Amino acid sequence: MKKKVSASFQMNVLRNLLLITLPLIGLLSVYNFYSYYTFNAKFVESNQQSLALYARNMQIDLNALDTLLTHITVADHNFRIISHPADELQAHVAAHEIMIQFKSALNSYKMADAFFVYSEGNQTYRDIFTSGYPYELKEAIRRKMHDLAKTNDNFYYKSWLTYEVQGKNYLFRLLGKDGTYAAIMVDLERVYSTDLVHDGVKVIHATMDQVALTNRQFVEEQDLWNNDNYVVVSAPIENSDIQLVFAVPKPNVFKGVFAILFSLSLLAVVLVFTRLIKLNRSLLLPWLRLVNRIGKGSDPQLREEYWIEEFQQVDAAFTHMSNEIQQLKIVAYEEEIRRQKAELQHLQLQIRPHFFLNCLKSLYGMAQQQSFERMQQMILAISNHLRYNFRDNLQLVSLSQEKEHVQNYIRIQHIAHHIPPICEWHIDSALMDFALPPLSIQTFVENSVKYTMRPDRQLHIHVKATILESEDGNYADITIQDNGDGFDTSILEELNHGDATIYTDIHVGLSNLRHRISLLYGDKAWLVFFNTERGAAAEMILPLRSRLQGEDGTE
Repeated sequence: MKKKVSASFQMNVLRNLLLITLPLIGLLSVYNFYSYYTFNAKFVESNQQSLALYARNMQIDLNALDTLLTHITVADHNFRIISHPADELQAHVAAHEIMIQFKSALNSYKMADAFFVYSEGNQTYRDIFTSGYPYELKEAIRRKMHDLAKTNDNFYYKSWLTYEVQGKNYLFRLLGKDGTYAAIMVDLERVYSTDLVHDGVKVIHATMDQVALTNRQFVEEQDLWNNDNYVVVSAPIENSDIQLVFAVPKPNVFKGVFAILFSLSLLAVVLVFTRLIKLNRSLLLPWLRLVNRIGKGSDPQLREEYWIEEFQQVDAAFTHMSNEIQQLKIVAYEEEIRRQKAELQHLQLQIRPHFFLNCLKSLYGMAQQQSFERMQQMILAISNHLRYNFRDNLQLVSLSQEKEHVQNYIRIQHIAHHIPPICEWHIDSALMDFALPPLSIQTFVENSVKYTMRPDRQLHIHVKATILESEDGNYADITIQDNGDGFDTSILEELNHGDATIYTDIHVGLSNLRHRISLLYGDKAWLVFFNTERGAAAEMILPLRSRLQGEDGTE
């Protein structure tokens, strides 16, 4: 059998750290990647600057056309004439004067490809196109303009709009309203180019949703928006629904450099990963096993042999220490359980006799009236009530069981009183099996009956239970509210602050419930008393899944 050689923890750490640092030389490749991406960023930045200048020139020309059109529609006398009903000759002359201005503008503004002036009310339609447009295309554009004029929309608040005519997209600017419009058309495929665009760069006009309006065949063939062989930069055109896009092919040097840098990086990752596996097997896994053993306790079956000396010493010291702690822990835990059980039993038995005295008084009255059937019902209901009250206080009950007990209590009130209380329930169906301390809701209901019920009005009690979701878990939110006069200010303050003096005063059941919840849940539950416009209210917030206070072990 081969003899195991022990080594110190310090030597193992130094050895493995040295083996890890050697592959870190591969971090030199990070510099190469940085250089590559810096060059790529500069390349993109250069094209973005070109795009910005190109878009700026286009924006200037569009703004100039917009200014021209605004001047004609707002300040031109002839446009005001055709905007209102006029005789045929007057409208014809006014439209002719406007077209003279448009003809001059068509020669001055290179971006404009057509001008239109339409008056639906005066049946006046004039337009002028630059050369090169066939008759069929002009007619199709005129029909589009007629359709827009018939909408009677107010285009003063609209921007440049794109419309498709015979498979081509055009940019239109319309100004006017109520059927009288002046318009400019820009052919996106005939927008002039500048020397700002480098060779091989494709200029594309597209919508904000990346739908190509020009060079559509190129975009579809190259799958441009997902093609890594192109750098795509874009800039929006103000006061329009389009953007200007440059598709710049990446230089071939990108691919070769990237392949080399990727290979170097991959090699560095493989070396680092190999050394990490070695470190994990020789140091981290033994350390993890030792930590797990410390966490699980001193079970002799969990002990194992470590070849690192320090691990052996820690294991031996922990075994001795945990044995001593375990004995002390058992003694302290049993003592705490006895103390809490005794305190809970004391709280549960700390019940004032008013309810039972009233029940006996009611039974006496029924006996005098010879209402034997009501007496039988009353005795059965009181029996169920007592059986539930004196159950094991350390056993939680379901919300449905607590509801049934409260309904039994209300049934007793119905038998004993001419104007009995009414209890309404609104409970999330997912909470019907939720476990809570016994008498949690009953205590509030009984308190309302005792202090709020009057001979001249009917008591209404509303119980609501919902689920609260939070980052640290889900909670059951239970609210009980009545239509009484509410809590006195002094009593309300004592209830919310848990003042011990109230145990010898009124509302003893509510104070005892607060103490029981504190013993069972610790700071994982909340109990709040408050007044509303309708009357007194109390709210319990209990964790859906939580270890009880003092319970040892996992959930």
